[in-house]
Amino acid sequence: MSDHNGVLMMQRLVLAGTLGMAMARKAAAILDGGSCPGEPGAGQGTDGAVLRAILDAANECLGHFDDRPPGERWCDALLHLLDLAAFAADLG
Repeated sequence: MSDHNGVLMMQRLVLAGTLGMAMARKAAAILDGGSCPGEPGAGQGTDGAVLRAILDAANECLGHFDDRPPGERWCDALLHLLDLAAFAADLG
């Protein structure tokens, strides 16, 4: 792999991590009682659908490391998501 390809791969990994932390923060905000202030769709009744999509994505990601059926790992996916949200908050 060339240095340029390595840099592109690192950029993609950082972007994926940043996206994951943003999704975790959004899920935590919804679970804390509402949308993130100033976001499109805030207060429009879409929080449940957004939270479900984030939890489904977290469960799917966890499936790469955990071979249990999705219905058996959703609670762990939620805990990982909340842990990631706390980590994102610590980073600022």
